[in-house]
Amino acid sequence: MKKRLIVAFVALCILAAGCTPGTSTSPSSGTLSVYRELSADYKTDGKLVQPDTVNLNPTEDTISQALTALMATPENDKFKCPIPKTVTLLDAALEDNVVTVYADSEYLDTGGMVKTIMDACITLTMCSIEGVDFVNICVGSEVIENRLSSEDFLLFDTIISSNKAQVRIYFPKTSEHLLGSEYRTISFDGENSAERAVLDALFDGPSSVGLKRAFPIGTLVMSVYTLDGLCSVSLSGLDPENEAMTAENAELAVYAIVNSLTALSGIKSIQILIDGKSVPKLWGYDISVPLSRKESIIGSAAST
Repeated sequence: MKKRLIVAFVALCILAAGCTPGTSTSPSSGTLSVYRELSADYKTDGKLVQPDTVNLNPTEDTISQALTALMATPENDKFKCPIPKTVTLLDAALEDNVVTVYADSEYLDTGGMVKTIMDACITLTMCSIEGVDFVNICVGSEVIENRLSSEDFLLFDTIISSNKAQVRIYFPKTSEHLLGSEYRTISFDGENSAERAVLDALFDGPSSVGLKRAFPIGTLVMSVYTLDGLCSVSLSGLDPENEAMTAENAELAVYAIVNSLTALSGIKSIQILIDGKSVPKLWGYDISVPLSRKESIIGSAAST
């Protein structure tokens, strides 16, 4: 289960991204697409969120109105407010093509699908405004989510319900030094996190011709947890100095984990541990530091 540090809210200040609370946008005009969570009776086609058209006041800036609309109770009973009642969005600022949304410290207590829906609705709403390409979400001066874009939430096209989703799992290809992938349906809840479900699918192995297992049979996941964007994965049942394995084997295995997990909202990097401890290398490949997603190792097409 994801764990978040609860930090005291501090005065809003200038972020590294160069955003200052209260930075104004030009006066608004027309309407705005505000993304909201669908009520239970309307989640019939597998979608959890949908845009709601809101009329804008031409004398007020668009970013401020978007923030207010996200926090408001929808007039149409088809929708639910995507922001939990415990969370308050305090302010928003626009700098270049990035909107920074400031939340109170209660934001840090959210997790799982609740957080995913909240982050998605904030990002999709702000990115629907002309000139906005990215969203930062921060608490005080700390950036919690950095440069989210509408593309980060394509997973919503394959969400089946509030605790099921179709995700892409990466496996080494048999014929070249690249990763291929398969779509899998995962289930997650308070007892079984999305991270654990992704790893379970990965260690089950592929079913497609042309893909192979990332790790030897018998490798187990001891634990997995995420804190402040860093997901720590502890493996057991393998020898990190196994001379029968190469650094190339290790690179593919490691990035099968990294690329599969970083597709989840809120996960920026992966620290791989062996038997709960940090080791310098796995089969000659450096795993001493957290690793970020590596697009260059992904093949041109996913296997199905």
